Amino acid sequence: MKTYFEYKGYLGSAEVDTEGNALVGKLLFIRDVIAYSSASLKDLEKAFHEAVDDYLKTCQELGDEPDTPCKGSFNVRVGPDRHREVALVARSKNLGLNEFVCQALDVAVQAPSRQLVGLTERDEYDQTYQSGRPARV
Repeated sequence: MKTYFEYKGYLGSAEVDTEGNALVGKLLFIRDVIAYSSASLKDLEKAFHEAVDDYLKTCQELGDEPDTPCKGSFNVRVGPDRHREVALVARSKNLGLNEFVCQALDVAVQAPSRQLVGLTERDEYDQTYQSGRPARV
């Protein structure tokens, strides 16, 4: 089941506003807030396309660079202990921290039926990363 729209590299949400008796959405993963709404799903997708086109046109008219979603880098706050542990595991596998994290993310997205909580359970972590993993003290 797809729960978002795609158009010209932009992603948009589709949600129900039960109080306003309408369908609403916004462009996802950009800093600018661009919203749209409609009474039907078909019209909501049309409103999404119009919102993207209007956003791009407005940016061009103002001489601004439009924000783009999912540029390929993001910051993750993991805490110093987890950072150290992950850095040591990556080093033991002769990988840079970035490549190690990319591989871990690949494993996570290739198993979409798992619940996110399940990915952080120690047993599953131990099974996945046993070899070369520093012992816990």
